[in-house]
Amino acid sequence: MTIVILVAILLALFALAFVTKRRFGVLGLGLAAGVVLQQLLGSGLADILESRNVPIEPLSYNTAAQVFLILAPALILLIGGPKYHDNKGAVIGSLLFAFLATLFVLGPLTKDLPTLDANVKVVLDFIAQWQNILVAGGVAIAVVDMFLAHGPKLPSKGHNKH
Repeated sequence: MTIVILVAILLALFALAFVTKRRFGVLGLGLAAGVVLQQLLGSGLADILESRNVPIEPLSYNTAAQVFLILAPALILLIGGPKYHDNKGAVIGSLLFAFLATLFVLGPLTKDLPTLDANVKVVLDFIAQWQNILVAGGVAIAVVDMFLAHGPKLPSKGHNKH
């Protein structure tokens, strides 16, 4: 069940990013901002959800708050911002976004959605072993993508100012 939910999240986030063609740099840094918000506000939002009896089963209030705060900034950034102008860039950016987002929500979700299948547990343990390196690489790629989207423009050949 856990793997089905994770794959559904991955596919839904890929589809949203691909349809909007937003650049990975903006979305990846939005996810990083979401992690910071989750660390600062996660327990407070969980308390609010619990006091209002918001239905979030099968997740705990803490997990629901964490997942919401991690994803919310990036989902808001899907509304506006720089776009890819070709499908190749959009596919690659969307895959990177979906993968990085899934890495960020993997920890909270697996707390509430236990994995009983040994094969799935092996895959999740492998991902957990490499998660820090994968996240660091994803954030670095997001920064590079932002630079490529908004970096200094190189002078074009053939136009001499003298």
